[in-house]
Amino acid sequence: MNNKKQQVQVLLGLALMGGVMAAAPVHAGGFSTPTYGAPGWGRAFAGGSLFKNDPSSAYNNPAAMAFVEHNVAQFTVDYARIKIKYKGSANDYKGDPISNIPIGDNGFPDISAAAVNNNDGGQGGFTAWLPTGFMVMPLGDRFAFGLSQVVPQGMRSTWNEDSKFRDFAVDTKIETVGLTGSLSFKVNDQFSIGGGLIVQHSKGFVSQNIDLFSAASLSNSPELSGVQFPSGVGGALMRVKVDNISTGWFTGVTWKPTDQDTLGLNYHAKIKNKMTGKYNIRADAYNNALMTQPSPIGGNGTLVEVAYPGLKLFPDGAHASTQLDIPATAGFDWVHQFNDRFTLGASVVWTQWSSFKDLTLKSGDINIVSIPYNYKDTWMYSVGGDFRATDELTLRAGVAIDQTPTRNSTRDPRIPDGDRTFLSLGAGYDVKAIKGLSFDVAYSHQFVQEVKLKTKNVDRLGGASLDGKAESSGDVVSLSATYAF
Repeated sequence: MNNKKQQVQVLLGLALMGGVMAAAPVHAGGFSTPTYGAPGWGRAFAGGSLFKNDPSSAYNNPAAMAFVEHNVAQFTVDYARIKIKYKGSANDYKGDPISNIPIGDNGFPDISAAAVNNNDGGQGGFTAWLPTGFMVMPLGDRFAFGLSQVVPQGMRSTWNEDSKFRDFAVDTKIETVGLTGSLSFKVNDQFSIGGGLIVQHSKGFVSQNIDLFSAASLSNSPELSGVQFPSGVGGALMRVKVDNISTGWFTGVTWKPTDQDTLGLNYHAKIKNKMTGKYNIRADAYNNALMTQPSPIGGNGTLVEVAYPGLKLFPDGAHASTQLDIPATAGFDWVHQFNDRFTLGASVVWTQWSSFKDLTLKSGDINIVSIPYNYKDTWMYSVGGDFRATDELTLRAGVAIDQTPTRNSTRDPRIPDGDRTFLSLGAGYDVKAIKGLSFDVAYSHQFVQEVKLKTKNVDRLGGASLDGKAESSGDVVSLSATYAF
């Protein structure tokens, strides 16, 4: 192949891979997201990236790149629709019911409105698009180089600002977009090793109401001893926007004990991720005064400072930071080729979610609030495979069971996550008119276990409580274009 033609093909492959830096998450357990093309979705991620010539090995298991036979690039777009329903009650710090309150013309909750919605339900969720890209290039007989653009972490949930959840969550968006480079080495015809680096940009946005009057009632300040303020007076919506660029590493090994079997181990190391940015508070006159005017009850500073010494809030905005580390993962994959038509895969993935203890928001040296989560480590199990119906058409199916890292005691409406089951179907078609080009489609439905939402806000957020259940479900449609050259 002449150099000019090779350069054109490499550029076409890179364009197909799609170095896209804007993405939205596809929800999985916790706030992790699957990093596969449509073929992987069609198998419910079974077998990982060990299927023949799978370019997603560039990130999922770089050792498997050594067995990729030719240059291959893949661009994928996923569409996700997540639904969340809640049934139950919400109560303020005194135990009185919280209702859905309409927003007035001034943009704040209208607590004087007569038409308060007292139903016990609530709905949340989102729709999103997610682009992903992979590329693998063999370098001689033993080495291979890979590139990828992935979204390894991300989630989103949205509840109405006037709902009974306003003191727990309104908007939550977490997204990590990573660019990776990886290298593999084929030790012999049966064994390979590989590793890679990831540079990722993490973004986070959260918003929720902060009930300052209730928070003051729950303080241990001597000046406020025995004072009870009414809850839900006016509105103070805190919005936090943070981001960060961080780096990490991943590695893998692949072993072919027989001509029909491939085994793989992969490990993605924990990534420390301190995100910084700004917060602001959109408050009405009542709540603005609590943060900016001297306390009418006594003590030094504003009512917020009297209630919580050292805590000063700035409605117009101030520096914000939070630690949101990316947990370590380890996976074991197996693929067995029964014949030229049928190939089966299975996987087990462990995620060290126990490293996520809490979500703490700081402003300089001041701890604004710390919300406990105390996640637990999880396992995901999957089985699925390919059936080559004709020389052009491949059919796929798979099932996966993914444990939730959340606990009953700390689960809240931001991530009302339960154990989930993925049921997936897919198909691929090789375009004979254009050598090396193929298209794949997959559909995956997520059945999510109904979970309890029985939690209480920390005092600094007003001490409201929830007692109910959340029901979720998800649908993902994945489309991939793959070009081998």
